[in-house]
Amino acid sequence: MNNITTPGQVITDLKLSSNKDSGEKKISKKEENVSSTSDITNILLLGETGVGKSTFINAFANYLTFNTLEEAQRNEPVVLMPVSFLMTTGDNFEEHIVKFGDIDDSNNEDFDHPGQSVTQHCKAYVFYLNGTDQQKLRIIDTPGFGDTRGIEQDDLNMEHILEYVNNLSHLNAICFLLKPNASRLNISFRSCITQLFSLLDQNALNNIIFCFTNSRSTFYTPGDTAPLLKKMLISLSIGNVPFKKENTFCFDSESFRYLVALQNGIEFNGNERQEYEMSWSTSVTQSNRLIDYIGRNIDIYRIDNNLQSIKHAQYEINHMIRPMLETMRNILRNLILYKMNSSRTSIELHPRVLDHPITICLSCKGKIIEIGNFLVTYDVSHKIEKKCCSCQCPYNQHRSIGYLLEYKLLNKPSIYDRNQMNDMLYELCHASAEFSYFLYHVAHSSNEDQLMSGLLRMIQQEADICENQKTNHKNSELVKALNELKCIYEEQINEMKSMKELNKLSYIYQRIKHISEYPMVREQMVASKQGQKMMMKESEYEVPKSLPNTFVH
Repeated sequence: MNNITTPGQVITDLKLSSNKDSGEKKISKKEENVSSTSDITNILLLGETGVGKSTFINAFANYLTFNTLEEAQRNEPVVLMPVSFLMTTGDNFEEHIVKFGDIDDSNNEDFDHPGQSVTQHCKAYVFYLNGTDQQKLRIIDTPGFGDTRGIEQDDLNMEHILEYVNNLSHLNAICFLLKPNASRLNISFRSCITQLFSLLDQNALNNIIFCFTNSRSTFYTPGDTAPLLKKMLISLSIGNVPFKKENTFCFDSESFRYLVALQNGIEFNGNERQEYEMSWSTSVTQSNRLIDYIGRNIDIYRIDNNLQSIKHAQYEINHMIRPMLETMRNILRNLILYKMNSSRTSIELHPRVLDHPITICLSCKGKIIEIGNFLVTYDVSHKIEKKCCSCQCPYNQHRSIGYLLEYKLLNKPSIYDRNQMNDMLYELCHASAEFSYFLYHVAHSSNEDQLMSGLLRMIQQEADICENQKTNHKNSELVKALNELKCIYEEQINEMKSMKELNKLSYIYQRIKHISEYPMVREQMVASKQGQKMMMKESEYEVPKSLPNTFVH
């Protein structure tokens, strides 16, 4: 019995350990594989629900591919994503539902609920410019704002967009798509810009451009939307947003719709054809001017290099929550093994990134595996399409994760001694309380303490193992140790109220940097970000280079 460490002994060491210099071995930051800013142009496309972003992207791809409508008719249209629209023809206004692409095979588009954003998630489309893979253009389609499901859905959509942007290396342009002659601007437009610049700083203001679709009726000008837009931009508190001829581009997607309608066997008269030929020619000119403006007049806005904002810090901390919690749990495992096995064995964490998106269910119990006489819950990936294909639990009980954790039993002690492990545990617990305070009181990101929720989930996992599995007392000791850790975390949360440093962004970034240098945390963070990029890649469509005149510019 003398070799058994009780939770109280482990946690007592933790309470007494206040030495911030834990002797933790540092690792240099690994360079992540990101696309060079010189070989790809990133355009973020934003707009109100129903403005026609998906149609615009399809049209834009065809305008860059075919210089004339006649040339487009001789070839198959470029299909980036399915679209569906109503068109009337003839003296009796005959209605035709025109479909372009495979509507039934699109998981990212929802055509069944008018007023709701058709695009469900951010999806990128990569074009090759000048027929070479040395120059690429990536347009990022986003869920529309002004969703009929309400402000809460708009906020969820915007949060998804910001998380996507945060994982990019850079932005070349932020494009707002509008219709001319609007009688008013949706209030969600203001919210969209304000939230975007809670992540980005004022240096990105010059990367904003405005595109108007369906502008043939206003002689290819912004029409009555212009004064409304000017008034709204002036009233913003984010800085001077440029809105002038140089960064404004007027298109007409009707000529593209005409092309698609022809493919659907709909007939038009000669006068209509002449109008659409002129529309196509004008849109081709505007497309080329837009590419020129971005390439020559706008500086690249870096996201992965020294960007600091409250929203950015929030996302960095969100990436750290699971790595920190899992590291603390594994330190407790090794502290228990340290005493019980006289330092003969230890457990290592090995994050593994899969080649496909990973989703876990918070309600389903994972697979139980045995590692060094510990029973460990191994997360099982669930397949998600429009609903979970692996279980019947509600969609909101599922979470995307960037990596799966694997465990390795070593027939040797941990590289850290008992004091070092206790110091790391103290640092991680203290930083968890700091980050939780920042997320709730400064970033106002959630009404839920995500670190506490994660800690409670770990406790529940271990308690389920003890209740349902034939186990030795190691998992029971771990449950007690985690509960003691929870109590200490709660005490530290209460102490955070007197720490004025937590309101300083520079201090938070110092703490993020310090905790990120712990190898067990760092390796999981690298895996998490690689997993995020993998998920982004999965939602990206690359236009084949074999297309005729592939975006010759």
